[in-house]
Parts: sequence; structure tokens; C-alpha cells
Amino acid sequence: MNHYIYKKSSYKDEVEDYHYRYKNGVRTDCIGYVSKRGSYKFATITAARKVCFVLHLGKKLHTETSKKIQKEIDELLGKEYEKTDSIRLTPGEVYIRLEWVNNIEQKIRFIDKAYELRLQK
Repeated sequence: MNHYIYKKSSYKDEVEDYHYRYKNGVRTDCIGYVSKRGSYKFATITAARKVCFVLHLGKKLHTETSKKIQKEIDELLGKEYEKTDSIRLTPGEVYIRLEWVNNIEQKIRFIDKAYELRLQK
């Protein structure tokens, strides 16, 4: 994912690593990607939800869109994410369990969509 986001994506020059940011004085515990244009995190790799890739679309504008994309990803991967996570899902986010992904190509269009949607205000 790093290679795609930083080297191959159409927005590669507009992305920075969120990991070096701090929240309440503590460095973040995830590998996150943020747009320099909007300063919004659009993707995260985290172990907080059993090692998954999270797409941040935004609760305010894209809660319903995130539900549709989650369903599409679940169908693509043949597993339903929500059944594997006991923590309540955050509105406006999409979750991809990394161990279910056979090929990065399965995720690229979703990563690009998350970047695009996250820039909307």
C-alpha cells in the first residue's frame, strides 16, 4: 500500500505520513495517510481492529457511501467485516481485513475513492 500511495497514485505528491503526528501529546499508534491539500486522514493501517486497513470517508458527508462501499468490499472479499469486529464501527469509515486481501489491486480503486471523497467539504 505504501508503494502504491507514495509512488503510483495520481495524488502521490499530495500525501504525507500521519504517523508522525501527535494527538493530546501522544504519537499516533497507526500508519496513516493524510492529504496535504485538506489535512484529512483518508486511510490508516491499524492493529486496533485486528490488523486492518481503514478508509476514512468522513462521517459528516459520507456515512451512507461508506456503508455501500463496505458492502461492496465484503462481497469482493467473500467475508463480512462487521461479523468479525466486536467494536462498533465508526460512521464514515470502511474496513478491510488485510489477511483477506490476496492482491493490492483489489483495494486500489477504494483507496483512490477514499482520497477523492475525503477532500470534499
